[in-house]
Amino acid sequence: MKKFIAGTLLGSQLLFSQVVAVVNGEKITDKDLLPAVSQISQGRFATLSPQVQERVWNMALEQVIAQILIEKEAKSDGTLKDREFQKDLEIALKAFKRQVIADLWIKREFDKIHISEKELKEYYQKHISEFVQPQQVHARHILLKTEQEAKYLISILSKYHGERLQKEFIEVAKQHSIGPSGKNGGDLGYFAKGTMVPEFDSAVFSMDKGEISKTPVKTNFGYHIIYIEDVQPAKTLSFDEVKQFIEQKIKVEKFQQFVKNKIEELKSKANIKIY
Repeated sequence: MKKFIAGTLLGSQLLFSQVVAVVNGEKITDKDLLPAVSQISQGRFATLSPQVQERVWNMALEQVIAQILIEKEAKSDGTLKDREFQKDLEIALKAFKRQVIADLWIKREFDKIHISEKELKEYYQKHISEFVQPQQVHARHILLKTEQEAKYLISILSKYHGERLQKEFIEVAKQHSIGPSGKNGGDLGYFAKGTMVPEFDSAVFSMDKGEISKTPVKTNFGYHIIYIEDVQPAKTLSFDEVKQFIEQKIKVEKFQQFVKNKIEELKSKANIKIY
């Protein structure tokens, strides 16, 4: 899933052909999954959250695997000799040929687009607010069923400071936390304000680095003990950090406009009758 970039134009199929699975010796590439991904997501894959994208991607993979297995079965039971199959195959091949031609043309035209360093820097300067990274906190937590348990563990952990507190917190999380992050020492990674549920969020962003919550934080999930491992202040990402993103964004915008203009030009020269 990680090698499938949501920011890429899914409809344009601008992907590298990377093998994602092998079924009975037959390779399945990321491009093989595109029709199924587009169908399942109703053409909205790029607008979905990373978690939903991954589910769609996995569903598409399962669908293509099933198709390969059914194809083998159909070959053995005579389905491929059926006249209806031959007719449907002819129609499908015609449509597929057009799609392959369109994909190749699109890829070549997209690759021709060049964005100058000047354009990139001008965009960065005009849209500097887009690259402000808000304050982020790296937190750990211990999730418990009861307030009594949480208060007891806080009383024990509060005796420690510095690296010892961090070490003890991680061990207690592994042993007692009922949350999924417990096995990882309660690690929640870095996140910005507004990411977590309100009660948890409010507590986290009122704490300092190396601090443990003095009282249990109650949410719908249970009672939390929070430890702040690190705090990263808000900052503006440098040009070098976002240069590649800007280049891709401008290229996609230019390409979309190019395709729109090209189609209009071709339509004006063609004899088209719609019934």
